Amino acid sequence: MPVIDLGAAGEDASSAITACDVCVVGTGPAGATLARELSGTALRVVVLESGGIERDPDVDQLNDVENVGRARAVDQWSVRNRILGGSSHTWGGRCAPFDAIDFSYRSWVPASGWPFSLDELVPYLERTTSHLGLAVGNGFQDDRFWDLAGRRPPTATPDPSKLLSFFWQFSRDPAESYPFEYTRFGRGLLERLGDHVTVVLHATVTGVDPVESGRAARGVRFTGPDGRTRSLAAETVVLAAGGIENARLLLASDTVTPDGLGNDHDLVGRYLMDHPRGTVGTFPVRGTGDLQKRLGRYNVHGHFFRAGFRLSPEVQQAEGLLNCSAWLGEQWATDDPWAAMRRVLGGRPRMPDDVVALTKNVGFLARGARDYFIERNGVPRKLAGLELVGMVEQRPDPASRVTLSDRRDRFGQRLPRIDWRIHDDEPHTMRRMAVLVADQLARMGFPAPDLADWVANGENFPSSFVDVAHPTGTTRMSTDPTQGVVDADGQVHGVAGLYVAGTSVFPTVGHCNPTQMIVAMAIRLADHLKAHAAADTAAVLRARKREGQPTTVLLTGATGRIGRVVLADLLERGYHVRATTSRTPGDSHTGGAELEWRTFDLLRATADDYDGLIDGCVAVLHLAAAIGNAERMPRVNAEATRHLAEAAERAGVDAFCYTSSVSVYGSGRGRVMSEDAPVLTVDHDVPSEYWALPYVRTYGRTKLAGELAIRTAAKRVRYVIFRPTVVVDIDDILRIRDWNPIKRVLTAHRHAHHVFVRDVSDALIWSMEGALAGRGEPGSVAVYNLSEDEYPEPTHADFLRRAFKASGDPRFRVARIPGVADWAHDFLRFRRLTLRNPLWRMRFPNDALRAAGYAPRHGLASAYEIALGKIAQADSAGSGASGDPSQE
Repeated sequence: MPVIDLGAAGEDASSAITACDVCVVGTGPAGATLARELSGTALRVVVLESGGIERDPDVDQLNDVENVGRARAVDQWSVRNRILGGSSHTWGGRCAPFDAIDFSYRSWVPASGWPFSLDELVPYLERTTSHLGLAVGNGFQDDRFWDLAGRRPPTATPDPSKLLSFFWQFSRDPAESYPFEYTRFGRGLLERLGDHVTVVLHATVTGVDPVESGRAARGVRFTGPDGRTRSLAAETVVLAAGGIENARLLLASDTVTPDGLGNDHDLVGRYLMDHPRGTVGTFPVRGTGDLQKRLGRYNVHGHFFRAGFRLSPEVQQAEGLLNCSAWLGEQWATDDPWAAMRRVLGGRPRMPDDVVALTKNVGFLARGARDYFIERNGVPRKLAGLELVGMVEQRPDPASRVTLSDRRDRFGQRLPRIDWRIHDDEPHTMRRMAVLVADQLARMGFPAPDLADWVANGENFPSSFVDVAHPTGTTRMSTDPTQGVVDADGQVHGVAGLYVAGTSVFPTVGHCNPTQMIVAMAIRLADHLKAHAAADTAAVLRARKREGQPTTVLLTGATGRIGRVVLADLLERGYHVRATTSRTPGDSHTGGAELEWRTFDLLRATADDYDGLIDGCVAVLHLAAAIGNAERMPRVNAEATRHLAEAAERAGVDAFCYTSSVSVYGSGRGRVMSEDAPVLTVDHDVPSEYWALPYVRTYGRTKLAGELAIRTAAKRVRYVIFRPTVVVDIDDILRIRDWNPIKRVLTAHRHAHHVFVRDVSDALIWSMEGALAGRGEPGSVAVYNLSEDEYPEPTHADFLRRAFKASGDPRFRVARIPGVADWAHDFLRFRRLTLRNPLWRMRFPNDALRAAGYAPRHGLASAYEIALGKIAQADSAGSGASGDPSQE
């Protein structure tokens, strides 16, 4: 991935980028997510970042504002970061989706309501896990948390008509030495982006260039540290520079429309919201240990969650309240040993204070270790004070706004003029929240807080309540151009090709931190842009057809579990498919004029047969394989793959995709099998390399031999090799109920390693279309694990438990036994002791595939929900679960 730093000495390399398909402005959570999601596509993407890799005081000055409203944070670095990674440098890592009520129109909240419901965002929330380092993307923020955590729900709960339990999840960056450091979006970003993405540092965007009519974007203007203005032509421009800067850039883009772009109805910059947050009560530190645990941190799968409360929708509607949340705020003691340990592990110790803190609090550390490892809570902090903290959404108000000041920065650009306003609704809601929490805690048997004076006296917010770096709403979404700046996809009304991402598009601000919502919305926008690109690809296909050019894809193994789904997807996308089967196609193997069946025997075909098979094809998707027969597997999996690749080279096809298997890794000495991990010995069987039956070991070796045959043949064709984990469709998931009791008991604890067949098909076609568009060098061979191993509930037992809960069917009931019993069973089967890991203990991360730009479109969460729905439907009908997954 090219990187251009306009702040570096030497020749200006910006002349190398004069045009692109997509220009992304900003590298914070929204911009970085967009860049990663678009990376690996055929789109040429340029990302412009005002800062560099390190913080620069000259760049910080570009964040200066003129404030004419309520007092805001004076130090702009605490709330806005011009640096690679944006404001993730100073965020607190707290994540949660908005509530369903936040998306609804509320008669007591003017200008409320989103263009879509929370359900629309759920698939994208699930996909935020890899971007934010989360254990789970959704379903953790209410009482479903207890199932996720594997804990019994507490008996003492608030009145659900008043308060609801709420949980926030904290981001985790696994690359950091401190195990619970939050994700910083700039760290590792450059390494995660592909060849078609260029990042330009110290490139300050000063405006969007529209076409003469002002009804479409054609690029941006940006300035380097030398003050020289440069231009970048772009088919699509996405502003992802934050809630203040997005509005400023639209207002400053006044070369054609004097009031700025997207401002036909004087709405750009209006409806500025943030989150008033602060202390509403206090508790004594002593005597509140049970309360601290109940509303403290929880450790789930190595991720921290924090408990608190939110207002119920019922009380919001009944009393005309805004949405609001509350939690315990801890004031750490100066000698808190856990803070000292964090600094030591992070390589930033305060000497000798941290050594003193660690040695003086050995007993406190021991109790904390018990809480962490045994009770699976967060480590307790040594506290100097304990508060009840509230955070409330704001009423959308068009008078609360961002405009342009007469003051200018060093590039001659007008500063943002901020008029942030507070309304009576916000302090009233937070005061009511504090009273409800006090009442409900007492009802639950916990100490009630001493309410803050401003709460008890019915006063307005204290002056200490300033913004918390969540500027929202300044380019709000709406279906009606007279009510908002962008549409439901984030495109500016009336300006084609100009999009906005981040909190500025949110119509309401909710009660929780917005970063997970930012990332989910960015993923959604990336999918929208990729869909447009796919539509363009479809247009190219149609043009090729009109011009008589081939669009034929050869699909081997078209009647298999994966092949039948790929076949349907290819036909739906408009490709002509030459599909092979080893049998004579029957009536079920029909598909219209775009489907051409070929009966082809991979065991007996000659080189000429392969040439005839591939003739006229632009791509090959090679799925056909043999398993079980020791004689057939080498000939089909290895020799036939070699013949097919050699024929593809002779024919000069553009793309060749091959499905291998994670079985090529055998049983690893390590648990994590990335694409560069050791593989099996290919030329002969070494039983100790793989805890498996002989035919399974042969399958792994012959699939690996097929990979090696491709590498040998590769010269001009672009190849992609996928190593899928356990590919399942809905019926495959449901068949778990039919396992015999011994198998269910022994294997329930195993990692299922499931990957949804629809995602396998989607990934294959994504890789093919990328190669057809020129991604990768001719003769290149890319290898990817194809998995969803980060799924938060990965074991068979998890699904069985949910299925039993949904149906009561005893076939889904399973007893839990220690994993050692499974080890013993394997030893009895294979009569071998080995230090290697069986398949079920290993992990096959899909990091490389995600870095290339692909993320599962459907996901296991979707597959499991469909399966559970079938179970529930069958149960209500009084029969066993059944159904045709092809109809889903």
